[in-house]
Amino acid sequence: MDEEALKRFLKETFGDALPEGALDGLDLSALAQQANLPQDPAQLRAAAAQMQNMFAAQGESPVNWDMAEDIARRTAAGQAGIPGAPDPSGTPGDPGPTDSTITELRQAAQVARLWLDPVISVDVPSTELGVYSRGTWLHRTLPRWKPIVEPVAKYMAGAIGEAIAAQLGQMGELGGAGMPMPGGDPAAMMERIGGTMFGVQFGHAIGSLAREAAGTTDLGLPLGRDGEPALVAANVEDLISAHSLDPGAARIFLAAREIAHAALFASTPWLGKALFSAIEDYSRGITLDLDALDEMVRDLDLSDPEAMQARRPEEMFVFTRRASQERALEELATTLALVEAWVDHVTTEALDGKLPDLEAMREVLRRRRASGGPAEEMLSKTVGIELRPRRVREALSWWESVRDTEGEAGREAKWDHPDLLPTPEVLSGRPQAPQPRASEDEVDGLADVALPEDFDAELEKLLSGDGQERAPREDEQGGLHRFDDDRGDGDEGRGTSTDGDDER
Repeated sequence: MDEEALKRFLKETFGDALPEGALDGLDLSALAQQANLPQDPAQLRAAAAQMQNMFAAQGESPVNWDMAEDIARRTAAGQAGIPGAPDPSGTPGDPGPTDSTITELRQAAQVARLWLDPVISVDVPSTELGVYSRGTWLHRTLPRWKPIVEPVAKYMAGAIGEAIAAQLGQMGELGGAGMPMPGGDPAAMMERIGGTMFGVQFGHAIGSLAREAAGTTDLGLPLGRDGEPALVAANVEDLISAHSLDPGAARIFLAAREIAHAALFASTPWLGKALFSAIEDYSRGITLDLDALDEMVRDLDLSDPEAMQARRPEEMFVFTRRASQERALEELATTLALVEAWVDHVTTEALDGKLPDLEAMREVLRRRRASGGPAEEMLSKTVGIELRPRRVREALSWWESVRDTEGEAGREAKWDHPDLLPTPEVLSGRPQAPQPRASEDEVDGLADVALPEDFDAELEKLLSGDGQERAPREDEQGGLHRFDDDRGDGDEGRGTSTDGDDER
């Protein structure tokens, strides 16, 4: 290794933060070897420029959002693919919706509103259907994603940074040499690298979702603007083409689902907040398998951001869950199942007998939900959260039973409060915690209990205070003072105390 070229690399990377003489006494060749830095001076200069841009763009955030959004846009347009995954399928690029496509989808939404309105007891949103490109879907949904993944990103950036620092084995040596780093110390530098790596993986995941999502509520979360249903034109057409669906019927079907989701979230303000809060709470407790992470960073080339982008998420992030997180994930999946089942229930009721191949379209979505697309898989491996509903069939049966017994208003009233919804145990059919059983003697004693012949008269006497003067009361010693029936009123003050074995 040319030590002069390496010094130039470090000075160009850290700029004014590197005072004169800070590198004196350091074994730069060993540092370069441990960091997998390139031997060629031109490659070193290019790496330095990339590192400077990376640190400058990240700012104080735990995630390099600029890089994440850039990768997401390129992935959505098919210009960048998920590492190790097949090339993107469907409509190439990110075509904007044409005027005719916008007209067709909005006409389908008008029909869906007319058919939904009589079968649900909440207001159907009258907001005009948004017709998006993939890039617009990203722009509208990213503000919802950022607060969800910030806790995960902060933890993971720190964990990745610590693993890199431990692998290099240079934190103490560099700090002892007085060599400042971006952020003030070597740990901050490593954390920024970790935040960049997370941003790369997250960008791929969200960009891939933008190529798959038909609307803003496909994951059961209100990711779009409040009260505005929207469909991604290119993805709707891809879905129709891939499954040979009737175009007109499929547009009405997908519009009805998106509008039903929007109606539910608009009429139930607590629901969206509860879902996002549950995800954030889960994210704050996420942990990585640190042994697997250490193994991953051994061959990492810190000077090559493109090499970081080529890492597959399963190579980087192996999650471990505590029992409390498993329970939280179970409850989240149950709520998502209730949302999905309610939407399926009301849209089927609204469209049954009106659309051809309704069951075929429902089956297409059931299969997508059961298997999850590559983007959902990528998201779960990147963020550690499975946003896939469980027990949708059981939830659908539950909604149908509520509709049959309580009507539409009773069905929608179940969304008034989370306590009115069934628990995971109820939906899954798992038995509740066993209650202690009464003993045989207790059961026999209850069988011998008889009510007074004139129960109403006795109850009236009790409520009026009749016989109150003869009721047991506490005496001065704290014992229970009773009065015998065979003593007259003149014996008041005498009686039997049950304070231990003493008698008065």
